[in-house]
Amino acid sequence: MVEPRHVTVIGAGVVGIATALTLQRDGHRVTVIDRLAPGQATSFGNAGGMGVTEMQPASLPGTIWKVPGWLTDPEGPLAIRPAYLPRLAPWLWRFWRAGGWDKVTALADAQAALNDRARADWQPLLAAATLTDQLKVNGALTLYRDDAGYRADALSWQLRRERGVEIHAVGPDEIHQLEPDIGPGFARGVLMPDWGHVLDPERIVTGMATRFVGDGGEIVRAEVTGLVTEAGQPEGGRVTALQTTIGERPVDRLVVCAGAWSHKIAAWLGDTVPLESERGYHVTLPAAPVALRRMVIIGEDHFVMTPMSMGLRIAGTVEMGGLDGAPNMARARVLLDKARRVLPALVGAAAVEGKTEWSGHRPALPDTIPVISAAPGFANVFYGFGHGHLGLTQAAVTGRILADLLGEGETGIDVSAYRVGRF
Repeated sequence: MVEPRHVTVIGAGVVGIATALTLQRDGHRVTVIDRLAPGQATSFGNAGGMGVTEMQPASLPGTIWKVPGWLTDPEGPLAIRPAYLPRLAPWLWRFWRAGGWDKVTALADAQAALNDRARADWQPLLAAATLTDQLKVNGALTLYRDDAGYRADALSWQLRRERGVEIHAVGPDEIHQLEPDIGPGFARGVLMPDWGHVLDPERIVTGMATRFVGDGGEIVRAEVTGLVTEAGQPEGGRVTALQTTIGERPVDRLVVCAGAWSHKIAAWLGDTVPLESERGYHVTLPAAPVALRRMVIIGEDHFVMTPMSMGLRIAGTVEMGGLDGAPNMARARVLLDKARRVLPALVGAAAVEGKTEWSGHRPALPDTIPVISAAPGFANVFYGFGHGHLGLTQAAVTGRILADLLGEGETGIDVSAYRVGRF
């Protein structure tokens, strides 16, 4: 039996709360600390996808050569703020290196190892928080306007097939049988039945947080401003306290799940992590006169549409400009323009009545896979961050692995690929 500990988790997003609830269910006393309430940062506005089929790295051979075209297209899937480019250059170099033929297979294997367990590790947490009805496993449909668009993604589909993902090619007639509200102009589609989505990402986090607190967990609203450490013993140094905006708080075990801000905390412990913010945007349409049956992904345009309990959510794009820049909400309006070309029923003022726009920071590492690791040099610190577009998908499996690492148990998979020291 694992010896119960007092564990402090920094971060009240989906990864932090899933980790806290998992640790609590293992018998630990757990405190979560964050400057925001649970689920109010990136976890509030994500696209809701349980993308268990997504194991291909973001950087693939040839991807880097597409970047100039994306940057010069005002509706392109990527924007980089010019003033931030010098600071971003080392990350872009690592991103390019991660897309080499010698690395892609290993990165896909590491991502697949997490995704293969993702839904199974979610089930007990959803059941504990009475949220099982919030997950719909009804597949995802990716659409392409022509064969050239599909061929451009051929390696991504190959990597999925090689790792056992069930994939069905569909033609124009089948597309409209699957999704009658989709307009004309799509030559082919790809259906992945294993994909799922949640009806409200915020509710997933707040529901777990409610269960966590109801079972004796503590959530503290404060910003962590520093760490108090003691000199290393033979087994390593220790963090003994957090410095926060409400005073110093003692630490027994510490888990860092602070999303796009995690590298700042890791740096206090001497770990340099090339974590960047990929700012994403969404538009949610509560009055949209469409009834999508599943998540729909537009291949050439790199955006998604998800039917949710609060309406139709249109999400996507990547903007790299750091954590401090103000959002450019024109990026959200571009998403709406794109969606109107796919869903003719969205044309007109009535379809967008009550719409909301949002932006948030995805925590992106250049090789796509997250950090799930003990902190070298500190015997009581663990990391779980950098999930990029798969934070919701991989939150529960990350929490399970972290709980096993903290309890010195078997993780069930080789976790060396996710070590913080790989950079």
